Amino acid sequence: MRWMLMAGALCGAPAWGAGPEPAESEAQCRSEVSRFEQAIGFVRQTSGNAAAAQLKEKLLPAKLEGDILAQGGYCGLARHLRDKKLSQQKLQF
Repeated sequence: MRWMLMAGALCGAPAWGAGPEPAESEAQCRSEVSRFEQAIGFVRQTSGNAAAAQLKEKLLPAKLEGDILAQGGYCGLARHLRDKKLSQQKLQF
């Protein structure tokens, strides 16, 4: 059994007890949420406050945003934005 674990480690296979990839940093999450807010800001500049408020409330209701921030912080909110296809992480090459 021991040699199987060692062989797996040498081949690059994940260990059985290995957890998920390292969590995203708070700064990355804040940046992603900020990009969403910047997009809403662009709508505000081009279409006015009422249109921006209406769009934001439709995409991310204020109550939901507050609940997610309280429970999961900025990373929870960034995950929600990605799940709803409202934001994308920057591609890194």
